[in-house]
Amino acid sequence: MSEQEKSREDKKLPASEKRLREAREEGQVARSRDLGHAVLFGLTGLTMVVFAGYLGSRSVELVGRGLRFDRTLSFSSEALANWMGELGALALSICLPIGLAGMVAAVVAAAVPGGFAWTGKTLGPKWSKISPLAGLKRIFSRDHLVDSIRLSLLVFGLAVIAAAYVWWRGGSFAALLTMAPEHAVRIAPDLVIQGAGCLLLMLLVVATVDVPMQWFRHRTNLRMTLEQGRREHKETEGDPLIKSRRRQRQREMSTGRMMMRVPAADVVVTNPSHYAVALKYDEAAGGAPRVVAKGADHVAARIREIAIESGVPMLEAPPLARALYAHVEVDAEIPAALYNAVAQVLAYVYQLRAAVGRRAPEAPTDLPVPAELDPHPDAGHDGAPR
Repeated sequence: MSEQEKSREDKKLPASEKRLREAREEGQVARSRDLGHAVLFGLTGLTMVVFAGYLGSRSVELVGRGLRFDRTLSFSSEALANWMGELGALALSICLPIGLAGMVAAVVAAAVPGGFAWTGKTLGPKWSKISPLAGLKRIFSRDHLVDSIRLSLLVFGLAVIAAAYVWWRGGSFAALLTMAPEHAVRIAPDLVIQGAGCLLLMLLVVATVDVPMQWFRHRTNLRMTLEQGRREHKETEGDPLIKSRRRQRQREMSTGRMMMRVPAADVVVTNPSHYAVALKYDEAAGGAPRVVAKGADHVAARIREIAIESGVPMLEAPPLARALYAHVEVDAEIPAALYNAVAQVLAYVYQLRAAVGRRAPEAPTDLPVPAELDPHPDAGHDGAPR
């Protein structure tokens, strides 16, 4: 077993889009030679049939002008050059339709099954291709063995079809020798077209098998080992450690921006120690009050510190704090189910501001928070979930 086949057995992961794209950039795409042969044979044959009259008349003219002797050409180099130019142009007009058909066939064969791959990397020298050792490995590889068997069967099948057709129509071919040339020329093309059609049918049958086989082989050769998959994932998605640090940095930046909005809040609702939610109501903008900052544990502690430093009122309302933290995102309006509870909190804050130098109002208790919005309705007296 060759090293290529051993490595193929270790490749358990299918080829990724990135690997397929890189292979295409290198010029490695699925190609079917049998399809190319069938398309080339079919299109060139069809061209010769369609343009049979044109090609026949031009060919007769070319042979006639080429065999016609003109003694004046021996005395004038200019006349000889013109004569050769005319013959060349005539020959080119005969070859041009067939050449165009071959070019179209090459384009069609290149588009199926791997598609076009515009790259110049395949034109560069590859020393591994001329290495005797690498050549021996390719000769004894499984792919080369499969290709050899397939090619042998194809040649055998074409030979059998050709022999059977000649045996079947042998009398017609022999009769051509006894006919006048003008009659033989009319009958011979039909015999040739029928035989070519049988060979073309064989090529098309083989191509229908070879196209999916080459596509599957291409994908199989590009399969990846587990190590290659991890390395590609690391290159594509980035180092997990770096991504973790980046996400942590983004969270820190987001938290920092959130903390900058706490001093402008109207009130901070606490749990009292596990959650903290800062609320802001802008009468000019309208709408419902918004959550400008929220956090749990150490983030909640930082929100409370900033609120104390900035003189933002705080209110211990564990059910409301838990509901706001669980169901309202930062910079989002509170849900309608919490309007009544938040309204009582804001009313208390406004009374607290108006009572500067006087007796402070009593903080609201037993706020109307729907039980379905409280994620921990059985929490203890400190607000911590049990």
